[in-house]
Amino acid sequence: MTTTRNTFLAFLVILFGLGQFAAQAQTSTITGTVTDSTTLQALVGAAVAIEGTQRGTTVGANGEFTLTGLVAGTYRVTARYIGYAPITHEVTVRDRSEATLSFALPRQAMVMDEIVVTGYGAQRRVAITGSVASVQAEDANVGVVTNADEMLQGRVAGVTVTQNSGEPGSGTQIRVRGGTSISAGNEPLYVIDGVAISNLSTEAEGVGVGGDASLARNPLSLINPNDIESITVLKDAAAAAIYGARGANGVILIETRQGQRDQTSFEYDGYVSVASRARSLNLVTGDQYRQFVEAQVAAGTVDPARLDGLGSASTDWENEVTRSALVQNHNFAFSGGTQSTQYRASLNYMDQEGVTRGSGFKRYQGRLNGTQYAWDDKLQLRLNLTASHMEHDYVTYQDGGGFEGAVFQNMVQFNPTQPVTVTDTATGQQKFYEIGPGAVSVRNPVAMIDQLTDLAGTTRVLGNVRAQLDFTRTFSAQMVVGADRSESTRRIYYPSESPVGAQWNGRAVQRSLELTSLTFQGVLTWGDRIGLDHDIEVVAGYEANEFDRDQFSAESRDFLTDAFRFDNLAAGNELLPQASFREEKRLIGIFGRVNYGFKDRYFLTGVIRRDGSSVFGADNKWGTFPAISGSWRLSEESFMYNTPFSELRLRAGYGLQGNEAVAPYQSLITLSPGDRYVFGQSPVVGVAPNQNPNPDLKWERTSQFNVALDYGFMDNRLTGSFEYYVKNTDDLLLEVVVPQPAAVERRLENIGKVKNTGFEAIVDWLITNRANLTWTAGLVFAAEKNEVTDLGGLNFITTGFVSGQGQSGQVSQRILPGYALGTFYGPEFIGHNAAGEQLFNQYSVERGRR
Repeated sequence: MTTTRNTFLAFLVILFGLGQFAAQAQTSTITGTVTDSTTLQALVGAAVAIEGTQRGTTVGANGEFTLTGLVAGTYRVTARYIGYAPITHEVTVRDRSEATLSFALPRQAMVMDEIVVTGYGAQRRVAITGSVASVQAEDANVGVVTNADEMLQGRVAGVTVTQNSGEPGSGTQIRVRGGTSISAGNEPLYVIDGVAISNLSTEAEGVGVGGDASLARNPLSLINPNDIESITVLKDAAAAAIYGARGANGVILIETRQGQRDQTSFEYDGYVSVASRARSLNLVTGDQYRQFVEAQVAAGTVDPARLDGLGSASTDWENEVTRSALVQNHNFAFSGGTQSTQYRASLNYMDQEGVTRGSGFKRYQGRLNGTQYAWDDKLQLRLNLTASHMEHDYVTYQDGGGFEGAVFQNMVQFNPTQPVTVTDTATGQQKFYEIGPGAVSVRNPVAMIDQLTDLAGTTRVLGNVRAQLDFTRTFSAQMVVGADRSESTRRIYYPSESPVGAQWNGRAVQRSLELTSLTFQGVLTWGDRIGLDHDIEVVAGYEANEFDRDQFSAESRDFLTDAFRFDNLAAGNELLPQASFREEKRLIGIFGRVNYGFKDRYFLTGVIRRDGSSVFGADNKWGTFPAISGSWRLSEESFMYNTPFSELRLRAGYGLQGNEAVAPYQSLITLSPGDRYVFGQSPVVGVAPNQNPNPDLKWERTSQFNVALDYGFMDNRLTGSFEYYVKNTDDLLLEVVVPQPAAVERRLENIGKVKNTGFEAIVDWLITNRANLTWTAGLVFAAEKNEVTDLGGLNFITTGFVSGQGQSGQVSQRILPGYALGTFYGPEFIGHNAAGEQLFNQYSVERGRR
């Protein structure tokens, strides 16, 4: 980080020195009003900006605005407001003078000149040449929305949002135009207020019961949806290539709400709701099960001893495990500001019970956004700070299959003729009914919920400081320093009285996880209109990121009493060796972008980024990611004047992106603790290689081409687009078997290819737009095909494991070239039986080889 700190100090010196020079200039002011052209009411919050610069402000409560700190010259000033057509006035000011403007905006369905946040800046929507979709919070944050990603569901074509489970705060799988990787990450890059955040799970790993542990919770839970102003999705390479090595899976930009000049407000938003299971599994009742067994015994098909296992109860285990869950959310916010200082602060409390008894999620969050202007508005300082504490109450689910299973598997298979609790004849106390004493594989699901404890608490702080200096009306510099820090503790206890914990006579686990991400950005922007026809913007920047991940784990077993739970590991007679790990990685990027527009009709964008990452081999740590895209507004051509189109635009783009979503040190040989050896009288823990090196390891690379047609009718009351894209990913990161002898059997290599093709369609209709009523309707459609086209000469690869009851001994799955990811039907399935013998259908192998 020495290089980053030195760069940071040098940037501050430049900002201060040039800022002092800029402050000495004689300045002028532009004032004015912005109103509705029909009602003449003030459009509070409308944006007023000087074209070709980063200078702008918002309209206050009285409908007035002020732009200060201007040098003598001629300016094009534009006023914009969502739902209205923008208007631009040209004005000339002299030294130390004041000019006045008046804007009366007409209502319009879709504002093509709306400002949209893009990578490292913002653009007019009409000038965007890539595939960019934006969602306004006021449109998406309706109903019960607990996390930011829920605001995207069903609103952006080509973006699928799927919850990993029904748990409160559960993780979410987001795919932007499908998955492009088999083993590396497929999650998009999240950027909050211009700073990329870590998308790793912030909770320490859990412990599985007869299978894998519960899936990780949602890393975006730290953001309160009420604090979000807008969400922008960069879908194609032309838009996302400026993020280079991290943009192959798309980019999601989240902008939070800021305070406004001359506006003071206090807000409260809250709701209370009730959730319940959508439908019942309709399991047999105790009476039905008892009658079935008795009939089988009478028919001689079942051993009469089975009657001894029947009870006299009739327990609906589904009802016992689930409940009507209460969800409450309360949000307080206040904001205000003067001409030089704006602020917004918020507090949020959310408590979400799970429909499964014993599960839940709580969030306590505070947020502060502040902006300070100085030197006649030439210097802008902005602070964005979020502090969040989340509490998770886990129920023992299973991610993968297992023979024993967890709550839901036992809910389905536990005997419905037995009660939830019985009276202990020795003590006279109530206890949970179990099939037998000690460790058994079929357990009372209600007891699993009440007896097993799995809690996680996470504190996360996300903040950044931004400084922007406008040297002239056309040239500005921006510096951002950001930090993302989370600390989590996972506490688990399986008591000896439970059949789960009986096998260890009590088991206690404590794990902690710490994540730290540091970011530095320096960006220079120059933009101007040359003459009346040419608009040019040039962006150049440098970015450095550092990521650290630390985990510590301690475990103890064999307790005399369950009273200590996980709070006194020393009380266990068997203290397992403590475990810990640390990993870190660094990423450096240099990027540039040029936007050119001619007559507001033809637009061209070129992007290039060069990234260096520490996770790859010594010979492949750097990669270059270019992109080019353009658009043509046919509706502005003279031959389109008498057509019904109010907007018609053709877009096309091509670019390269990278994927570096692999764990650190994969290109190196690594060591792990091995067996204990005795030297003299002292035992010594040995170490042995656990990974083969690969100095040629490099990025997965995705090339993407797309072409689109945007349209609008009836003054853009009816708008939409059609888009087709092709994504080809090569140099897939896959583990393959290496020739022996070697340190271990497998190694991570770059082999194989994946192809994605898709079509997207969007329709938005403004049905009515009156002073007190706005009614809109929309439709999004997307179709995608995802296939593996090459596996580097292999016929199939291992992609996962299947085990547990009803799985017929199959413990692995294979993928064949040319088949869609995740498709395993009939003769296309290849696996192994319990003895390790390969099972396959000859037809599949022959087809795969072809």
